[in-house]
Amino acid sequence: MKKNNLFYCWMLIAAAAGFTACHDDETKEFHDTGSCRVVSFEGPEAAYMGDSIEFSFQVEGSGIRLNQTKIQLYYGESIVSERFVLTPESGAYTGKLLIPFMQDMADGEVSLKLRVQNERFANAVAEKTITVTRPQFDKLVLTDTEGNTYDMLPTGNPYEYSVTDVFPSELYATIEAPKYGENGNAIVFGSSDGKITNGTTSAINFTSDIDGLYTVTFNTLTFEGTPFIKFALNDVEFEKIDETHSKVDMMLKQGQDINITGLKNDYANYWVNPAFFRKVKGTDGKTLRFMGRDGAYRVTVDKSLKYFRVEVMKDDFSAVGVLPGEDVIWANGNGDIGQPSFSKNGVNWSTGDKVICLAPLGGGKHQLILEAGATIKSNSVNFKFYNQKGWGGEFTADKISIADGSSWFRVDTQENGNIKAGSTSLQDGKFYVITLDISEDANKAKMSVEEVDGFEEVDPLPAEEGNEAPAE
Repeated sequence: MKKNNLFYCWMLIAAAAGFTACHDDETKEFHDTGSCRVVSFEGPEAAYMGDSIEFSFQVEGSGIRLNQTKIQLYYGESIVSERFVLTPESGAYTGKLLIPFMQDMADGEVSLKLRVQNERFANAVAEKTITVTRPQFDKLVLTDTEGNTYDMLPTGNPYEYSVTDVFPSELYATIEAPKYGENGNAIVFGSSDGKITNGTTSAINFTSDIDGLYTVTFNTLTFEGTPFIKFALNDVEFEKIDETHSKVDMMLKQGQDINITGLKNDYANYWVNPAFFRKVKGTDGKTLRFMGRDGAYRVTVDKSLKYFRVEVMKDDFSAVGVLPGEDVIWANGNGDIGQPSFSKNGVNWSTGDKVICLAPLGGGKHQLILEAGATIKSNSVNFKFYNQKGWGGEFTADKISIADGSSWFRVDTQENGNIKAGSTSLQDGKFYVITLDISEDANKAKMSVEEVDGFEEVDPLPAEEGNEAPAE
């Protein structure tokens, strides 16, 4: 038994020794990564943005099969263009690499790196610099979606090109820069995420307030173009609420002129609330004088109903205003009162956005202007004033009175303060200027009424007064 045990022990030792030797050989082979190197790397010394440059190189390796080579173009620390070339064997290779046409990139030297690698990831790198210059084109070509083409010529400003022609207010087009130099490529500029960029054929939406003669510009350095009429109030852009509503919350000043841009030809179809706005002479109604007191407001554009809803806000814009703190009065009523018209948007005792905000004029005075047959039905008068947009805080019969002796309206004591038709009928086409004065007591509103045929346009502001919108 002892002899057998000794024999088995020697057998195990011999087997282990043989296994270890084999394992060492395999480990050595596995860790042998081989080697590779770049023998030569040739390419141009200078190029234009937009060029496809030719390059040639020679690589060699030993021990392990070669795999691939990368040619990478660096602007600073960023790779902006890359090309892969399969290089399975030692030898000479050629290829091309695009020099991208980049926004706001200055002329200067860039780095071109060649990286060769084998199947065990051994690698080598060679590098050279290229001087890159932005082309100065003789012209660009603007092409609209109907296939019409227009030459855009240099303006004299660096990298800027323009064309003046008769265009629609909404012009959808792309811009093409032609091939430049021996190695150039045609470059198409289109729209991506609302910005002009190259490498896309999606049309750019140039916009003007009118159909007709205007100038389109484009800068091949900054990628900026014109015209783009912002949907904005005095350059403060509207925030989209949904597909038909957008809003701006901002501070407005009494007597300030405002411009709502971006509605183009459709602007002429919009109803303008005369309690808040007067049209300025010589502007085709596109400049409006603000009549409300200084303060925080929300202006909502309703593209479906085509009107500008104005509401008084708390000073921090956290919510719509209420009495007494924000000095705001609201009107609610039946389905025969509403803005821009009772037929399209009757309030109908709503607690939502149909409720009408009176224009605060300052000094405790608030104004509601109704047009008989349009914003109020002449023979169906039934509305009421409130301290808040929703229910509650109403001006009951003991809190409001008609103080000027007018007879177009009356305070209904049986319905506790509802405003009803008076003894004098409303006349279709006439405007009724209702002023509530709470300067003496917020709970004792004095109501006065004036009947007018319409509202004259106001004179433009003197140039020295300026017309800048206050900051939000």
